[in-house]
Amino acid sequence: MPIFEMTVVLLLFAAAAVLLATEIIPIEVTALCIVVVLAGTGIMTTAEALQGFASEAIVVLACVMILAHRLSESGATSGLSARMVGQGKRSPAAILVRLMASAASLSSVFSNTSTTAVMMPIAIDAAKKANTSPGRFLMPMAFASIMGGSATLIGTSANMAANGVITRMGLEPFRLFEFFWIGLTVSVAGIVTFVLLGNRVVPSRVSTDDSEVQDDILLAGIVVPEGSKAIDTTVKKLGLDDIGATPLAVDSEGGRLSAHPNRKIHEGDYILLRATNAALARLMGDKRFQVDGVDELSPAQVSAQAILLPGSRWIGMSVAVMRRQLGQDVAVIGVKRAGYQRAARISLMRLRAGDILQLVGKKDGIARVDADVDIYLMGQTEPITPTRREGLYTLSALMAAIVVSALGVLPLSIALLAAVLSLVLARRLTLLEAFALVSWRILILIGGMSSLGLAMLQTGAAEWLAGGIILLASPLGITAVLIALSALTVVLTQPLSNAAAALTVLPIAIAVADGLGVDARPLAVIVTLSASLSFIAPLEPALLLVYGKGNYRLRDFILAGVPLTIVSLTIVLFMVPMFWPL
Repeated sequence: MPIFEMTVVLLLFAAAAVLLATEIIPIEVTALCIVVVLAGTGIMTTAEALQGFASEAIVVLACVMILAHRLSESGATSGLSARMVGQGKRSPAAILVRLMASAASLSSVFSNTSTTAVMMPIAIDAAKKANTSPGRFLMPMAFASIMGGSATLIGTSANMAANGVITRMGLEPFRLFEFFWIGLTVSVAGIVTFVLLGNRVVPSRVSTDDSEVQDDILLAGIVVPEGSKAIDTTVKKLGLDDIGATPLAVDSEGGRLSAHPNRKIHEGDYILLRATNAALARLMGDKRFQVDGVDELSPAQVSAQAILLPGSRWIGMSVAVMRRQLGQDVAVIGVKRAGYQRAARISLMRLRAGDILQLVGKKDGIARVDADVDIYLMGQTEPITPTRREGLYTLSALMAAIVVSALGVLPLSIALLAAVLSLVLARRLTLLEAFALVSWRILILIGGMSSLGLAMLQTGAAEWLAGGIILLASPLGITAVLIALSALTVVLTQPLSNAAAALTVLPIAIAVADGLGVDARPLAVIVTLSASLSFIAPLEPALLLVYGKGNYRLRDFILAGVPLTIVSLTIVLFMVPMFWPL
């Protein structure tokens, strides 16, 4: 291949890594730009550039998104989880073992995000009964869901994304339970690690009172309207502290002023608050104030909390823009951001992954937000369909698909597609609802990165990068090469998502295998599992769900995630050559 084509692909590879890490432009736009450049420059034919969007992995992932989201919404698995955890008085260590084992077991069948969402209230309740901090249980439980998810093809998006890439590059697709024994071993080792080191690596500073977890402290704002009885009273006499709201500052015509207890309130003043959910609910019924964001809403509301997922299209937008796009029947009235202490008007805040949003609105508006795959709805005051019965239908369809696939009757993609179609034909789900549950952005990312991976192989770019790895690591032996590939994948999972890191490194791993004259499959397995089992940064949706609820900080995940990542990848590097000889 000409040097020009290889150079273009390498530059495209570097640009894609930077753009995916920084999200200067949306991740799906980056993926589509890759396809356009590859086809537009003639490096790939149009059919080759677009082939990644027609892979079996795309079908599997879309179907799993639909089925898992329906299960999570319905709560059909919550009773099962509660029975797995058990009842009665137990020591914190015993509860931790049962929570982690339950999460790992469930996530081998369902997505780790859905498993974490189902297990989170159970973990909080267990912490309350054990008179310990919820933070002691939430992080290990989320880690366990990721470890258990690595045991099956459908447990994590990284496994499914990698499956599409290796299939397109000529390798046999991964089987449904191909990683089972490694995932099981990693899960057991992870549980043992947290039982032995849990008190040292999981933060104990979180209050044993679960009010911080159940009732988050949010940034919010209230306006003093014309004719309000609050006019000409002092900040202290407003009684905000009595209901769980702390005044931070007052924005008036003269600029921002401190919220001194004796400061007099005037018409039009904007009071910046740090408040609980309950306090915001009371303020919405207080005629002295107008809660920022609810001017157009009727008094009868449904409230909910949601978290912004990594790669969300909302990231980088201001709350004011989000409010306009959500419509008048739902509004953002509070924001919680880990480690954020400044007083700020939430309408001006730029949204970030992991932000917890307090929403209020009509049921239809909240339901529309719930259908948005870029936002994970964590809780609400009234249930939204599907019902538990609908969830049981979904669970039955999913289990049937898994059994049929495991017996070799149908390929996994066809079995899962049949499961979704059975719900549609039985009128348990409409096509519009199914399409709304698919994160098309992730599917586009997989399609675009698959095309880039194939281009790296065809142009020799992957071979060139692989040559560098071989040159540096091969003198130390094949084990050093495997460690280098695993380490490269883990490093890339920090700025990229786990799935994107796997998609990026897999072409290099396959080229390394060709250069060394060894079977490419074990190297592909190592890269895939290294991406799935990286716990250092809390950027996976399952970890973001517990980030705010456990009142954690970034360094908490680093402190606990680094030893767990080392233990997990040591097991992977030891077991892969046993099951897939080089």
